[in-house]
Amino acid sequence: MQKRIVIVSFIIAAAAIVLLALNRGYFQSEQQDVVRAKLVVPSSVEEKEEGKGSGSILSSGVILSSFINLNPDETLLDVISSDFTGDGFEDQVNVVRKAGVQNLQLVVAVYNPKSESYERTVDIATQVEQVKTFSCYGIDLTGRNKPALVYQGFDSSGNSVLRAFFINYDEKAGIYRLMMLADLKSNGAIYLQQLDDDNYATGTGSLPYIIMMYSSEVSKPESSDQIQTVWSWSAADQKYVQTKQSRIKGSSIKKGELAKIQDGTVKTFADYLGGLWYRTETNGSGIRYVFFDYESEQIIFLIGDEEEVYNWQNSTLHYRGMYISTTNYEIETLKRNVDVSLVDLEQIAILVHDDVSMAIKDENSWNGDYKKMKFSDFYSESFSYSALKSTYIYNLESGPSWRTGDGNRVSFADGFYNLTAGEKRQSGSYVAMQLGDSSFIQFKAEDESSQDQPLLNGCYLASYPPSADDGSQIDEDRIILQPYTVQLYDSYPSSGHPVILTREKSDS
Repeated sequence: MQKRIVIVSFIIAAAAIVLLALNRGYFQSEQQDVVRAKLVVPSSVEEKEEGKGSGSILSSGVILSSFINLNPDETLLDVISSDFTGDGFEDQVNVVRKAGVQNLQLVVAVYNPKSESYERTVDIATQVEQVKTFSCYGIDLTGRNKPALVYQGFDSSGNSVLRAFFINYDEKAGIYRLMMLADLKSNGAIYLQQLDDDNYATGTGSLPYIIMMYSSEVSKPESSDQIQTVWSWSAADQKYVQTKQSRIKGSSIKKGELAKIQDGTVKTFADYLGGLWYRTETNGSGIRYVFFDYESEQIIFLIGDEEEVYNWQNSTLHYRGMYISTTNYEIETLKRNVDVSLVDLEQIAILVHDDVSMAIKDENSWNGDYKKMKFSDFYSESFSYSALKSTYIYNLESGPSWRTGDGNRVSFADGFYNLTAGEKRQSGSYVAMQLGDSSFIQFKAEDESSQDQPLLNGCYLASYPPSADDGSQIDEDRIILQPYTVQLYDSYPSSGHPVILTREKSDS
């Protein structure tokens, strides 16, 4: 009986194998013409780039899927999906690296509804080598309700480039062709700006985007003037044409002084940027600060009691400064590109370009001129330095309490502080110190061995920011604590980002 059971089991297993083979063969014969998706995890791609953040375009291990079979010498780095042909079906653009080719390549895959498959149609050789400076997207650039394929980045000479195309089908030739909409290059920044157009939603509106380009005069290396050029869509020329050009005056920088900052290395210029900068003009919303921390690979944007932390991904030098690509600390898909240009030795111009897949109707609120935070610049003549030194501890303990940029509440009393961060509590002690004309506060957390890094622990340089209403006055309702290392006869900034304390208003 047992022998029969074994034989029957063997026959059933053999029959299952045969049926599986027949079934698999049937589907192969029926679908042999269907293009299979190729899955690639680009974590092994080696991008040997200068500056911070060399590596593959993705750091989160996301699996990319190409709807066409790539060539053996092509490595998939990114994919962009949009209806580029305007036929109602979503197409795909593959960003690839070809073996032996420095510049990134774009492979356009158009969906064919008749065969219900994707077809490789157009290959585009970009001018960009570095993955971290590259961005590619589909956007209704011209207001014709048809997405254009746009890519941006920096070439090997450090120039920023922007190219835009329509992908059109040539019925006579039976092939897809590229229609160049814009082909721009500059030693400064290039970005898109969306115009206000109430009629655009109805399909009768005009141009939704213009292209803003900033450049410097290479023939006048001692001048810090910026040339602003506006490019607008011309229906007659079927491309973007120059419609306006203006000169933005800047201060002069001596050639020898400039050479000390721009010696051709990213680190030298990044070290120059290191620290806290404040915007010289306010728009009523408060003073904006940008903190550059090259060693910790972060850039922090601060205004009021809010802060935005971005990871410093890549740096590219250009004629008057440096281009920095960043990603949001919490949302890695949110990109922010920061273009920094020298105005003079103590002033820089910052142009911020957020993720272009989002509508941008006005110039970024972070754009403007910034000065390095020199705390003595903001002390009103009505305050003496000696009187100011003793105000920090008294002011902190006067409370009633303070808020940090990320919403934590801190109270100070009799040399001890208590910090509330959600359900977590931190506490410790503090003491004032003086070195020359600089005032410091030394914090010591009670539980330094905790897994949660204490927010206040170590030595901080204390200062009052300028008042948002009057830049010549100080704002005693806010105190900036910048991490510092203090020695017997010297002090210097240390790693970590500044803490801005804002006084909470009393309920009474």
